[in-house]
Amino acid sequence: MAEDDVAERYESATAVTLGVTVFSTSFLGLFVAAVPASRSLFEFLAATLLWPTCLLWLNWCVLVPLTEQQRHRLKTVRRVKTALGSLGLFLVPICTDAMRRGPGRIIGASESAAAILVTARAMQLLRRLETAESEETPSCPGSPPSQLWGRWRRFYHMACLSWHDVDRVCVLREIEHQRHYTKAFAELIISVLGLAACGVAMHGTNFARTIGCISLSMARLLICCFGAGSVVFGFYTFDRAYLFLLSYFNQLSVHSIFGPGLWQSRTIKEFWRQWNLPVQRMLVSGIFRPLRRAGCSESCCGFLVFLVSGLGHAWPLLCVGAEHWQIAFMLLFFVTQMIPLQVESTLHIKGRFWVYTVELLLSPLFVLPLLGPVLISS
Repeated sequence: MAEDDVAERYESATAVTLGVTVFSTSFLGLFVAAVPASRSLFEFLAATLLWPTCLLWLNWCVLVPLTEQQRHRLKTVRRVKTALGSLGLFLVPICTDAMRRGPGRIIGASESAAAILVTARAMQLLRRLETAESEETPSCPGSPPSQLWGRWRRFYHMACLSWHDVDRVCVLREIEHQRHYTKAFAELIISVLGLAACGVAMHGTNFARTIGCISLSMARLLICCFGAGSVVFGFYTFDRAYLFLLSYFNQLSVHSIFGPGLWQSRTIKEFWRQWNLPVQRMLVSGIFRPLRRAGCSESCCGFLVFLVSGLGHAWPLLCVGAEHWQIAFMLLFFVTQMIPLQVESTLHIKGRFWVYTVELLLSPLFVLPLLGPVLISS
């Protein structure tokens, strides 16, 4: 299908309704979480309105197509405004005290993590928008670029309602539509059930520890394992939910954020190449390849990619006032991935048992910072 067909789906009334509904529902949850965390009306408004205001301003007022007459005059201004809007997304979680108390941490962690994704997406879309503007030859002087860069398409990507790659979206034919969204819905149900089962198991473990059925060390080990399962099922739930929504309502097919061979990976390198593909591609294109072209070794580039990824995951913990050990553990989880990578490269080790064992042994570094309060209370 042509790109214009994809853009038309994003611009449809159904897409607009879906975007507003998902966006509003997400921030309704943040409003609810901000109530017990805020000590004043000002804190409540700052915790709930500043960040979405920056997001909407960035999307609606900055990343807009320019007419041919405007490009020479406003191109630099648009770049500066994009940078300032992105900076605002990072500063809001830091400057709002309510995001470091109780349920307000949910807001702080969500907004600080989304700030990274939204900023990366903003830079990507701005570059694509400028390319489209430079290549397009409007039939009517002063007319804006094509519908390809409509507001609602950018809104989907900027708000992370669809953080899948722009180039990997296509329109489903009628014969494929029902089969596609039915499969996505079935996988979504399985993911939700898995996530719920892990949550129930964690609470059950805590209860068993309370009545003395299991020891404290065993309870912490089980909670850590179930927490790792919650992370995996949580990612899959997020992914399948948007696959289903975009398929059912917009008749669009988007690639999963996970590679098809993720769980068949026989090396650590293959595993990380299949995990969280949009972010992985951003890191490879933005860090790995430029450094390789500059003459850095593959090991050095790989270490820096994992370091940046670790900093990105540690940033939300820092914003919500996590303890130093939680931030350090999260960073270590990614940095230490280079050790098994070097071992398997040197000793030519392969096999799914190797991959699963390594990631299972390293998973506490990722899970413990997220479940710190739960483990302490157990």
